[in-house]
Formats: sequence, C-alpha cells, structure tokens
Amino acid sequence: MHRVMKRLRLLTLLLFIAASVQAQENKGPQLNGYIQTRFSSNLNTTSEFMVRRAKLWLKGEVPTANFISYKMQVVYRSYKDQNFIFQDALADIHLKGNGLFRLGRFVPDFMMQRMQPDYRIPVLERASVINKLNMNPKYGARMIGLEYLYSQSGQPWHASVGLFNGNTDQPGHNNNSPLITSRLNRKFRFDQQSDITLGGSVAYRNITQMSLPTIYAADSLLSGDDFHWGAEALLHCNHFHLQAEYIQALLNNHKADGYYLLGWYDFNTHYQLTAFTEKYTDLNSATTDQPWYGLGFNYLITEKTKLMADFKCSDLNQNPVYSANIQLQLLFR
Repeated sequence: MHRVMKRLRLLTLLLFIAASVQAQENKGPQLNGYIQTRFSSNLNTTSEFMVRRAKLWLKGEVPTANFISYKMQVVYRSYKDQNFIFQDALADIHLKGNGLFRLGRFVPDFMMQRMQPDYRIPVLERASVINKLNMNPKYGARMIGLEYLYSQSGQPWHASVGLFNGNTDQPGHNNNSPLITSRLNRKFRFDQQSDITLGGSVAYRNITQMSLPTIYAADSLLSGDDFHWGAEALLHCNHFHLQAEYIQALLNNHKADGYYLLGWYDFNTHYQLTAFTEKYTDLNSATTDQPWYGLGFNYLITEKTKLMADFKCSDLNQNPVYSANIQLQLLFR
C-alpha cells in the first residue's frame, strides 16, 4: 500500500509538471515555485542541512471565463514529507469592483503574518503563535471551504468572511460545527512614505472529541466552543517597518495566547537588518513558554531570491537555548 501511495504521488507530480509545461507553451497557466535550503545549529548538540520548503504552484485563468482563476500548489520538506504533497487547490471568482469568492482548499484569511507568503517575510520562520494558533496547524493551516474577500488596489480597507469544515481530524466527516472566520483591517496613510495598518481577526467553531496538539498534549481530545481572536498592526516609515500581533485561543474556560514584535530596516534594495521577539503560552505542561529574542540579516539578490541569516536565544537566566540559521532562497521565476 505504501508503494502504491508513493507511485501515485510521483505520478501526480509528473502530471502536474507536464501539464504546466504544455500550458506555458500555449501561453496559458504559469508555473512558478521556490526552494529554501537551510543550515541550522543549536551551537551545542545539533547541526543539520535541510530543504525547509520546496514549492511548485500552477496558476491560471479559465479560458472561456477569464473572471475565474485557479491555483494548485505542492510542497516538499525534507524534515517532514518524503514526497511532494498537495497544499492548495482553489478557484477564485472575481467580482467587478467587489472583491472575489474563493473556494477549495486553502489558508483561511486569519492573522496578518499567516497571510504573508513565507518567501516574502523578512524572517526565516513565522512566529510560533502564528504557526500554532492557526485553525489547522497539523495540515499547514489549510482548510476546505468558501470565503469572500474584499481588497481593492488603492483602497485602504481589507475584509473577509469565510465558512469552512470544522473537523480537521477527519476532513471527510464534518461532525463538528462549521468554522466561521473573519478578518478586517484598514491602512491609514500619513504621507507618501509612511502609513500604519490596524486590524484584527476572529474565528469560531464548536468541536467534539477533537485533538489540538499545538495547544494541549497530543493525546488529549477536546470538546466545546473553540474561539480565536487576534489584533494586528503594521507600521511603515520610509525604510523602517514594525509589525506586531497578539493572538488568543479560548476553549471553554482555558486560554492559550502569544505575541510577536518584528522590526526591519531596508538599507537599500539589497540589505535588510531584522530584530524580533516572540512568546507563545500553550496549555501543555510538558512545553516551555519562554520568550525568544533574535537578530537577523538578509541579502536580497532579487526581491524574492535572497540569502538570510539569524541568531536567536531563549531562557537566558535558567537554561539558555540558542539557534543559528543560514538559508538560501531561490525563486524559480
């Protein structure tokens, strides 16, 4: 059975690439992707190379209905997935002047940093609270459902509302209530080179005997009201950016929460300096809830192809933990 699944995944990838190459020859859908190769060390016991992410995606428009676009995406990670796996399979129905409807399998519009592509953010990883308090951390935050997004170029408002399958343990058996999500933010412009964006997100579902391993112990099964909310802010002032979020998850009377603060300065089109701190507090007694502090430096070969490095530390008073990372990100197009 395992061999059959591996062959099916390989066949899927080959068909994915063959179809995209043929489509590009016909000036149809576009294939793109990137690879992130990383060296990591804790400066004590562990040092390793890894393919952090290798992604391919195919995007295009329906030939006879160009107001409908689609995207399919696969990913490989050497530390986790031994094959390419499908992440996204979605369709966008664009409405004239009124945003779009999105349906399929994708990341719900919840939390600012989670909606920023990982190849664009100025740090090697999203904050722990973003990775662990999204609505489906076991499957890369992806959910199956329908979402309406309003976001127009040149307009200060961004808004969304979504309805998704609430059961992520068994996606084909939605015995929990649907997941409802919403996000709203607004950009306030001071002048041509400075602005601030303020907003927040909410998400709700009622769950029955469901595991939440990034909040509780992995063998725990939880039931009750699962409510998430978050506040977000992004300040831009000439070459300086400051981004922050606070996220809280409430399950009945239990609370998990966290925050991050990230600042970066663009010296010119090629060099970035970053500084960050983050903290995530879960409901698992076996994990530590110490904050992290870090500094990083990025060399941008192009806007998206870059060499990145950071050093971060935690729990300096009791049991210091260090992490040093160097990553090369190559965008294919």
